[in-house]
Amino acid sequence: MNDIFVAPKNHKGDIIKKHVGGLKLFSLLKQDGPHMNIFSSFCKDPKGVTFQTQKQGEVIILFLRSHFITNLYWIAISIVLIFIPLIIAIFSSLFEIRILSSPIASHFMTVYILFYYLIVFSFVFVNFLHWFYNVFIVTSERVVDIDYSDIVIHNIAVTKLSHVQDVNYTQSGFIPTLFNYGNLFVQTAGTEINFEATAVPKPREATHIIGDLIGKAK
Repeated sequence: MNDIFVAPKNHKGDIIKKHVGGLKLFSLLKQDGPHMNIFSSFCKDPKGVTFQTQKQGEVIILFLRSHFITNLYWIAISIVLIFIPLIIAIFSSLFEIRILSSPIASHFMTVYILFYYLIVFSFVFVNFLHWFYNVFIVTSERVVDIDYSDIVIHNIAVTKLSHVQDVNYTQSGFIPTLFNYGNLFVQTAGTEINFEATAVPKPREATHIIGDLIGKAK
């Protein structure tokens, strides 16, 4: 899988590399002044971050990904899944229930449990990567939408700011309003595809930032 976030080659400073499951996720530079947090969902003018297809002299204006609260549902499911074997073991002990009556099967209990937690870990890992790698980037020249499908497949859609005709957002429901996130839509000219960033924080502010850039580009 190609790096989505890489540090510039010609830059003074030390490179900090973050890995998850052997994949390079971010490369940030130690710089004077604050830089973007690796788990940020909204960052204007992020420092020390680049993406794979970034051109020389192209500056990232806005970095977006889904609000972290959108992860709570699979985090809650994962916690329940983690404790299910323990709960089953406690109930089996209290009510003297033998889940595996076969002596041979009981000897493989450790294997069963390890296989079960491997599946749980895979569920957590894939969901995390799906949130982490699905990003929406607005630069001084382009709009870049990076969609992550699985460990080996991701899609990058790009359009120039001069091709953007309109930008708007929707924010409906109690939870999105309370935590201030919504869906951002960027409409392009002609037959080009339209761009959508789902459940991003501060959609109104993001809309104004992109709108100002469109005006300058045109």
